Amino acid sequence: MNGTTVAYGALASVCCRLEWRSINVRNGIRSAVTLQNHWFATLNLSNEYRFKVLPAMPDFHYQALTADAERVTGVIDAAARGDALRELSERGLTPVELRGTVTTAAKQRRVRPAALANAWAMLADQLETGVPLLKALQVLVEQSDSQAFREIMNDLTEEVANGSALADAMEQHPSVFGTLETSVVRAGEEGAFLPESLRRIAAVRERAEATRSRIMGAIAYPALLVAVGAIVVTGMLTFFVPKFEPLFDSLRKADAMPLATTILLTVSGFLQQYGLWLVGGLMIALAASWSRLTGPAARRLLDTTLLRTWVIGPIVRDFAISRFCRVLGSLLQNGVPMLRSLDIARMAAANHLMSESIGAASESVVAGKSLAQPLADSGQFTGDVVQMLHVAEQSNKLESVLLSISDKLDVRAQRRLDLFVKMLEPALMLVMAVIVGFLVIALLMPVFESNGLV
Repeated sequence: MNGTTVAYGALASVCCRLEWRSINVRNGIRSAVTLQNHWFATLNLSNEYRFKVLPAMPDFHYQALTADAERVTGVIDAAARGDALRELSERGLTPVELRGTVTTAAKQRRVRPAALANAWAMLADQLETGVPLLKALQVLVEQSDSQAFREIMNDLTEEVANGSALADAMEQHPSVFGTLETSVVRAGEEGAFLPESLRRIAAVRERAEATRSRIMGAIAYPALLVAVGAIVVTGMLTFFVPKFEPLFDSLRKADAMPLATTILLTVSGFLQQYGLWLVGGLMIALAASWSRLTGPAARRLLDTTLLRTWVIGPIVRDFAISRFCRVLGSLLQNGVPMLRSLDIARMAAANHLMSESIGAASESVVAGKSLAQPLADSGQFTGDVVQMLHVAEQSNKLESVLLSISDKLDVRAQRRLDLFVKMLEPALMLVMAVIVGFLVIALLMPVFESNGLV
């Protein structure tokens, strides 16, 4: 980079900042980033000489129609969605679809669900008291304790300040804001009931987090029992049992070793000799087949197995239907169109078989038919849920009935889960007792036989 280029780069940065201050005072529409690109283009400078004082502009992929109704596609560099739409209008194009790219940093950020629920509730409170959206977002940035969340809210604030809608700004962070949230916020912005939409999102988030916490709390103790039991048994077979092997040499030579002891010593010797190789091989095989194990086919097989498993199947089904009903009811309550709501709720079910059934029901709705009948034909939805949906459609109370169904299924699934855990805990204790008892008996039987007690 030579001295002339550096001087031109500095000149471009100064010019765009002076022009930004002037324009910002007049109407506050165009952004400093847009002006920076304008001056760099005017001075014929490439992006490699851009000073990193201002952020790089995102790309917007568009599909649009020309004056002759010809469909064209392309990419626009713009600071915000509004700038991209204005540029398309200046080119004489009618936008059909406009999608912003997502940066790597945005993809990697993670925020706790509880923090998001609290933020939506606070934002709704401020908007209801008359605080402007931009100021309310700035307050959230100032009050946030999480660095990642503060950066995300700061991005939303900048996008909104540049003329973007809140939903469009949220779409730039798909790992944080799901399709449910962006759709509800968009409907709230378009229908002028954004505070109510934000409060419903907060309620959905809080309910989902509470359900997840209850499930994790219920399976935590059984999982701990299994982990501790596996570690204890493996440690005994690897380090404790081999110390007794020299004591049994005489019985082995006389071919008088009890069968239980022979099995125990064989398993112990195998773990000693091949244990590390076995663990390494399993890890390599898991890493090599990870993409296949996490692919759609494996996930569908897992979902099918869970739904058909005794005791576990009804619990999984109730939780999946509950998620579907809650998301669909919340979306419809906020004015999101039925087909779009079904598409989002289908993904919220988090079960491939359920998603396929809901997808088939969506096609039925497109044809003007009811929602309840194709769900009943799929065999994945319980009879009581189908009957309630059928009555709700006839009485035009689908939104409220869906939320009511979700509440009842949550209670029923949680009751079943609690009962299953209460049955599982003693069963695991019994299995551990049998394994430890076998180890003790297998070690003591040679001693008893050598003393003529058996």
